[in-house]
Amino acid sequence: MLAATASERLYWLVRDGLALSEEVQAVSQPWRKAGRADLTTSAVQERLAAYVTALMDALG
Repeated sequence: MLAATASERLYWLVRDGLALSEEVQAVSQPWRKAGRADLTTSAVQERLAAYVTALMDALG
């Protein structure tokens, strides 16, 4: 069943973002192999942190 409310969807988005934070190197490596040299591990970490922060700010 899909999340019924915005707050339930937000929970899953934050949870997914935090789960990816443990695998940043594994996530960024295929992008670099595909030609995105700008997506270093630290760049992906910064973007992921900004994403999770924006989600948390959406809580109010």
